[in-house]
Amino acid sequence: MHVQAHVGLALPKIIAHFPGVPAFFFVSGFLIYASYLNAPGKRYFENRCLRLFPGLIVVTIAGAFVVVIAHGWNDLFDNIKIYGIWFFAQITLGQAYNPGLFRDVGVGVINGSLWTLTTEILFYLSVPCIVWMERRYRFTVIVLLVLSFAIYATGPSVFTVPIYTKKTFYNIIQLTPLAWGWMFAAGILSVKYFDSLRCYLPYMPLVIIPTVMMIIFGKGLLFSSYGNNLGLIYFFCYIGMVLWFAFVMPFVRLPFDFSYGAYVWHMPAINLLLVIGKPSALMSILLTYSFAMLSWFLVEKPALKLKSQSMKPI
Repeated sequence: MHVQAHVGLALPKIIAHFPGVPAFFFVSGFLIYASYLNAPGKRYFENRCLRLFPGLIVVTIAGAFVVVIAHGWNDLFDNIKIYGIWFFAQITLGQAYNPGLFRDVGVGVINGSLWTLTTEILFYLSVPCIVWMERRYRFTVIVLLVLSFAIYATGPSVFTVPIYTKKTFYNIIQLTPLAWGWMFAAGILSVKYFDSLRCYLPYMPLVIIPTVMMIIFGKGLLFSSYGNNLGLIYFFCYIGMVLWFAFVMPFVRLPFDFSYGAYVWHMPAINLLLVIGKPSALMSILLTYSFAMLSWFLVEKPALKLKSQSMKPI
């Protein structure tokens, strides 16, 4: 979808009805909650850091290099403070920060898709608190889901006052689990009630029927099917298909995992091609997965060897 938007790639319109971000947040809720239950405490935080930050640091260096290619080395030396602040923001919780100096490079944001990583990290930090709360209050996750969806539903019309340049308070909330937490919560509930859910998984393809109806006719907070802002009912149909693909469809166990690499590298790859004046959909995809492959074998895999096992087979 990002290649389509920034480089030019003809894709069927139906793809926009199956967006990556909601599925990403749901799967994260499922896996990270299960991971914490199996490896709580210090080991949980060590594992999360080893999975995220080695690859993130390297791709951030590469992103700075893309800017240098566009502006020249003197730009780095003349604006070292701006580069330093941006670099620190990218490898902590400020992935959405984009200095004006970079806005003439490529698409205008070096790695804009990483706003979701800010939300992810904040969710990772909240999981121990959620587990602590649900041990004392049985319906904690359900209550959090309802509250988050309420913010998601009302925020765009309630929090409309600009607080930073043209950004509203809701724009800031959208970088946190406050707006997207209900999607993470759905993943948590799928883990908590997986034994009960398992017997229904073979029938999940039946949700295609209401899914198609909502794609054709659906709109609003319950039935919207387009982009990241999905309706509640459409979202639950969507994740039903995700669960079916994950646990019913046959799978091939691969000795590598390029998913994180593709996630963090695709926008720098697109920006690089735009900077050198060679925009190409095919090259964007090839370059992305080439970088993802190098990231896996040279950075991520060595880091993961230090990781304590935190997941048990289901």
